[in-house]
Amino acid sequence: MLREKIRKKLKSEQGTSIFFGLLLFLVASILSVVMLEGAVTTVKTVASDRESEQNQLSCTSAAQVLRDSITNIKLSATVTVKKDKKGANTETVKKWNPSGFLNSSLATPSDFADLIQGYLKKLDDQNKNVASTEKMDTLTKKLTLSTSGSGSETAVTQFNDLENVNAEFTIKRMKSTDDTKANEVTYDITVRLSTGNGSDSSRVILSLTGKVKQTGQSVTTTNDGSTEATTEATTYEYTWEAKDIFYGDTERTLGDSQ
Repeated sequence: MLREKIRKKLKSEQGTSIFFGLLLFLVASILSVVMLEGAVTTVKTVASDRESEQNQLSCTSAAQVLRDSITNIKLSATVTVKKDKKGANTETVKKWNPSGFLNSSLATPSDFADLIQGYLKKLDDQNKNVASTEKMDTLTKKLTLSTSGSGSETAVTQFNDLENVNAEFTIKRMKSTDDTKANEVTYDITVRLSTGNGSDSSRVILSLTGKVKQTGQSVTTTNDGSTEATTEATTYEYTWEAKDIFYGDTERTLGDSQ
């Protein structure tokens, strides 16, 4: 009797539809979870790509603004050299003149020109009263470019449409190899820009070549009867030429440029 009931139970098809219904529901649930995870991943990827693109645009815009601003700056300094009767230098003094611009119609912040001039003066001061083997020919300064005024230097807040872009200025001072032009100095500028964090961060390098030319010179001679001295006052003009804009951490001779 018991065997007959077990046999009938095993052959019975009652409840089969419920089983297949539960199985179908389980498969549908798994597919729904997979599709949901895929959608969430896609949304995160799109958001990350948008953030990365925005950071890239911010760095590129900052590089272009700085390039246009620095190449519009015109600085000048007068170097006065005093010589004795034998022509030996007895004193050399360099005095910086008020900053100016190549094109006054361009919106280059005046405080920014003064900021760059201050860097050059500090770089010159680093090289005073030190042995030739101890020359400090490079100066590095870190700033934050920000419209809101949160930058570490007041001048950088005058740039519009820039928000929290980190900028590292490196200025290299190079003297002429011609002994007759010992006071002709150029100042190459490299700016490393960065913004964002992690995989969404962006980095751009702006490179500018310093130029110098003599714009005036005067020579005066004094003689008090016992001592004769000559004073040469030479005025130099300093400008910059944009070399390139590189994407990434490494400055290259040839590469992607903007």
